[in-house]
Amino acid sequence: MYHVLLYYKMIKVPSPKKEVVLQREACKALGLKGRVLIGKDGLNGTVAGSKEAIEMYKIYMNNHRLFADVDFKESTAQENPFPKLSVKARTEIITTDEREHFNMNKNGKHIDRDTFHEWLKNEEDMVLLDMRNDYEWEIGRFKNAVKPPMKYFRDLKDNMDSYEQYKDKKIVMFCTGGIRCEPASAQFIARGFDPENLYQLEGGIVKYAEKYGDDGYYEGKCFVFDDRIAIPIDTTENAIVLGNCRHCDANVDTYRNCLNRHCNLLYIACEDCNEKTENTCGAECQEIIHKPGNHRSPRRKVLHRNK
Repeated sequence: MYHVLLYYKMIKVPSPKKEVVLQREACKALGLKGRVLIGKDGLNGTVAGSKEAIEMYKIYMNNHRLFADVDFKESTAQENPFPKLSVKARTEIITTDEREHFNMNKNGKHIDRDTFHEWLKNEEDMVLLDMRNDYEWEIGRFKNAVKPPMKYFRDLKDNMDSYEQYKDKKIVMFCTGGIRCEPASAQFIARGFDPENLYQLEGGIVKYAEKYGDDGYYEGKCFVFDDRIAIPIDTTENAIVLGNCRHCDANVDTYRNCLNRHCNLLYIACEDCNEKTENTCGAECQEIIHKPGNHRSPRRKVLHRNK
């Protein structure tokens, strides 16, 4: 059993490249794999390893002069969901391609999972905005959440007009672990949205699920950017399944990558249809994979990274 940490911290980092070296050394020493991005605004990471290694990593981080008190979100996996370790310095730890047009320090108010749960329970008059990507929304979201109009988070800047209709509403944003809501809410405020009426779910879906998974208001699974692809939120037999097969429209939530290495499309398909199409997204790709050299690598690769 492997343990997986999802975390971030918004903090001024004087020397990101120096921290990259130290972070890489620590992760290698503990045998961790995953992805860690460090920039002048903080760090954004997800790593996996043994339970013992993960606990030691938490101790290391909590003793760090900059990264102490990180809010770790922890889950498990039967196999290590990461093929390697990648620690890099980035201009943006969450890509917006819009950094010069908003102030990261002027963002939405954090709302804890308990208050948010009560608002949902009491049917608070609010708009739920999903700050993830459209394919993540397809297999899981909070009930009545607005579908995001983007395939990549960096496309938010080009779709802000679609949110103008909610400008006078109470807004609560959410994403997987909380980090995308930091720059997203800052972009909304820069566009004239009321900061007093703009909230972001602290810790995101994963933190909410830790306490309210089986009894909460999140429906479906939560998409994750590792080899698990998605993790269950409601673990009961009555869990709602969202999503539909690309081929027959059956109610399923299993994402797959097209076997054609030139396509590698991420799509939803049921077992029967996937067998008929030989793990491809359609007839054209099915024909292509019968030609030598057109199979993608056996190790799954998600094309739709949050770049």
